[in-house]
Amino acid sequence: MKNIYKSLLVLSSFLIVISCGNDDLEPTLAMNKSSETGIQSAEDLSSVLNGAYDRMSSSAYYAGYFILNGEVRSDNFYPNGTSGRRGAAAMDYSPNGYGPWSTIYRVIAMCNIVIQADHASLSGNQAAIDHIVGQAYALRALAHFDLLREYGQHFVSGQGGGNSLGVPYVKTYRDPANLTPSRDTVQSNVDNIVADLNQGISMMNSTADDSRYMTKGGAYAILARAALYYGSVNSAYYSAAASASKWVLDNWSKAAVGPSGYMACWYTDNPVNALFSVAASGTDSNGLEGMANMYRGPTYGDIRIVEGDGADDVHDVYESDDIRYTSQGMIGMERGYLSMLGKWPSMDYSDDNIVIRVEEMHLIYAEAMLRAGDAATAKTYLNNVQAIRGASLTEATLDNIILERRREFFGEGLRFYDITRLGMDIPLVDSVLQRYDDLTGSTVEYGSYRLAYPISLSERNANPNIVNNYGY
Repeated sequence: MKNIYKSLLVLSSFLIVISCGNDDLEPTLAMNKSSETGIQSAEDLSSVLNGAYDRMSSSAYYAGYFILNGEVRSDNFYPNGTSGRRGAAAMDYSPNGYGPWSTIYRVIAMCNIVIQADHASLSGNQAAIDHIVGQAYALRALAHFDLLREYGQHFVSGQGGGNSLGVPYVKTYRDPANLTPSRDTVQSNVDNIVADLNQGISMMNSTADDSRYMTKGGAYAILARAALYYGSVNSAYYSAAASASKWVLDNWSKAAVGPSGYMACWYTDNPVNALFSVAASGTDSNGLEGMANMYRGPTYGDIRIVEGDGADDVHDVYESDDIRYTSQGMIGMERGYLSMLGKWPSMDYSDDNIVIRVEEMHLIYAEAMLRAGDAATAKTYLNNVQAIRGASLTEATLDNIILERRREFFGEGLRFYDITRLGMDIPLVDSVLQRYDDLTGSTVEYGSYRLAYPISLSERNANPNIVNNYGY
């Protein structure tokens, strides 16, 4: 598809150029007009927001390592060393920093420019302006949620759970009073994430459903994912996960795909099951670090499926007729390695990066209902997914739901976060191939400081109020 974000950026009536220095939380904005007068219309506002979407398509974020690192820190994938890099798989980080901190805060900066613009003075349809601003609120929430999952201390032993250190929740752009923010607590982060999502939901219309942009349905879906994740810290959030996921299933225009459309949904723009995607194009210049190449390419094709005799591997997870396994070519051999073939199938990197889809809503609702004591309803929604994938229908137990999540989202970057929220040690399928056992000779246990990334030295030097994570 065309790179819709970049195309709309260059059609803007003004030019924005961003250059980032040491202060990742407040990137420098150089504009040919000031930020007060440069945004004059709904079209201008939309163009700025497209800058946020464009930054999400970075190989450090949803077009690459953010997804991959959710898999190599698990029992699903490992780096075979083709590129000479182990990345997050080693879970042996320099205290000088690791991960997408600066990339994600640059997304947040663009959202804040949109949110703090003088909306009443802009020309254009007010409902359209509200929808744009609503998208910015929801994207800001998603970006902070992603930072929290990578840098928050809530799953590190002795750090305080919900009262432990999260990340700075940045709501302003270049505010002199907030140039060096401190880290908020995890609970404060979650409160702000929920508030931003609800604000976005209240402002977006109910008709826009192109998944390549944030929508009301996409925001409800992110709320369901965030609430389920945080339910492991505060179980009261499971009911919010149930409500948000059920809203999507009952009210949104998207639907799960059956066997006939399953393979095609991975190379179709705005597929029927996508709730939010980050658009991609062969002109995005992710090159060797694009998802297709990383999963199976001739160069940098080093993220492969781990097999072994330890914890359950891919062959133990799937039944033979499951369409997510080998029967339709979703998984198969490539260059001598068992590889992901069906997701991000286009080697020109033109496949959209699906962030969240309808099938997850079925499994979130199933888990939330099971935790609420309604096993019968949980079974219905668990079976909804199993039935369209060629898997045996099972009773609703937590183990069965988590197994189905592993099957359904294999390769999509969710596994590490399921492992941590469930309080699991990282399972070892093969202790040689899975590089995260380098420090102790055994798996990374739940509660280890290595479950969270260190914050970069440059950020800590630029902002004296930022403290590094425990253990680094």
